[in-house]
Formats: sequence, C-alpha cells, structure tokens
Amino acid sequence: MKKTIIPTTVPLSDSKNSTLTESDKSTYNQALSLTPYEDENFSFDYNPITNQIVVREKTLQGKDEFNKWVASKGLPELINNTQFVSFTNSSGESLSPTTEFNPVIDFLNIFINFGRGSDQSTNFSPEVPLQNQSQNTNPQGFTYYAQCDSEYAELPLPSGCNNCNAGCGPTTVAMIATSYLGQSYNPQTIIGKYQALGYELSCAGSSYADAKSLLESLGLKTTDYLVFNYEPADTITSDLKKFIDAGWTFFTLANFTDTGGGHYFWVTDIDNQGNVWAYDPFYGRFQAPPYNENDRYPFPKYRLAFGVKK
Repeated sequence: MKKTIIPTTVPLSDSKNSTLTESDKSTYNQALSLTPYEDENFSFDYNPITNQIVVREKTLQGKDEFNKWVASKGLPELINNTQFVSFTNSSGESLSPTTEFNPVIDFLNIFINFGRGSDQSTNFSPEVPLQNQSQNTNPQGFTYYAQCDSEYAELPLPSGCNNCNAGCGPTTVAMIATSYLGQSYNPQTIIGKYQALGYELSCAGSSYADAKSLLESLGLKTTDYLVFNYEPADTITSDLKKFIDAGWTFFTLANFTDTGGGHYFWVTDIDNQGNVWAYDPFYGRFQAPPYNENDRYPFPKYRLAFGVKK
C-alpha cells in the first residue's frame, strides 16, 4: 500500500477518537531518526508492517539496556510505551502486544519522517564491469559520482566509516546538487555540509529527512514524501512516472536484500516499459549512467521517495 506523507498539520478528528499531541509526534519523529541501531544487547528499527518501532532483545539485559539508551538520547517517553514500541526476543517472538491497526501510529506514519539509510551491501559484483566512474556527465546533462572505486571512496564520515561504506546519502545529494546547481557540490563538499549542520552521518548511514532539508536549503524544490511498503518496481512506477513526466526526479530509498539496510539513489527517468533509470552511487558505478534498477528485479524493494527539481 502506498501512502503520501504530508509533513504539514491536518485535523485528527478522523483518527478514530485517538488524540495525537504535538509532543507525541515530536517524540516519535526523534525516535525514528535514530533507527536503525544495534549493539550487543538489542537492535532498534522501524517495522513497516506494524507501523511500530521494534526492539529485538539479544540478551537478558536487552530491555533494560534499551531503556538506558533511550533515556541517554533524551527520549524517556519510549520507556514502557507499548503504543510506539514493541519488543521481540532474539528468535523474533513477540514479547509485547501489537495490533494490526493502531490509529495513532497510522497518523504518525502520515505526519513524520521515518526511516533512514544504512550501510550498503558490497557483495554484488557485475560479471562484466564496463567502466569505473568517479564523475561522469551523460546526455541528460546530469553528473554522476561513485561512492566507491573513486576519489571520494575513502572520505571519512563525521561519526565513523567512510563514504564507500555508508555514504550513499551524501553522494546522492551531491549528484543532485551538482547536476542542478553546478560543480561546487561534490561529495566532499556535501559531507562537509552534513557535518557543519550536525546531521547524522555514520556507519549506520544517514537520514533522508536531512537530505531533503539540505537540498531545500540549496534552493531546490522538493515534493512531499511518497512512502512504499517495500514494493517492487512494477507497483510504484506508474505513480512516479507522473512526476517524472512533469519534470521531477526522485531521491529514493530502497532495499536490495531482504535482510540488509536501505540504500539511496537518484531516479532520473522511467521509460514506457517501466524501467527505472537511476544515478546509483553504488550499484551504478560499473557502467555509464543511468543504471537500470530493474536489472535486479524483484529488487530493489522501494521504501520511500521524494521529488526534486530546480
């Protein structure tokens, strides 16, 4: 099911008598900005099926350590909060009740920016690598940057790892900004802006909400969020193509495995056969752009996108 996130306030009178306060929205938004997270005691991530934050307890101390962690992050409201958070043990068995429909979470899903990118899998290697590209401008007039196998691969991220490990977000922002605004926005410049603005950029990846804010601060136009439930290309292309045909391109978040983290890339075209053509900072680096994301069908499985144009 597709939902459009509208990050502006609308009446909550239809929320089946559930009242969502501004404090609730702020708390949930802050919590989601921390996902995904994992340490030796627990993991913490968003579940799009239940529309809840799920904590997987890896040790007997998992719940206690989670409570300490959220308190240290300034979110004590999440402690024992079954409305927003559910717990599972290491085998995935639920330790707290969940429901198929939670009207508060349903409306939160409309109001807030959930999800974030994380480090990319490096297991995929095309059989016929055509060309390693650090920067390339194709007939569309757009500029391509590779996060790996390029001069930008070893750039350190502010909170750990390097651009090749987890820099798909800023590298995608760099491609968009350079293509629309000029050559002064390469990945090194964009990573510097993330750091100066205090945006999270680490081994866990980066936030798409920060990418959107940065692109807007540079003067680019963006749309509201389009949210997808880990859907393959053939279920989302008709919606995206309407925007593409109107001159928009898409900053996109998708998963390339069932168990891995998210990956960001820039969708620049969708043809009449439904092929999704993208400037992909990781998977597209072995050929001249754009890269056909459908080559790995049924992956990628799409999670979120927002439109961008000058």
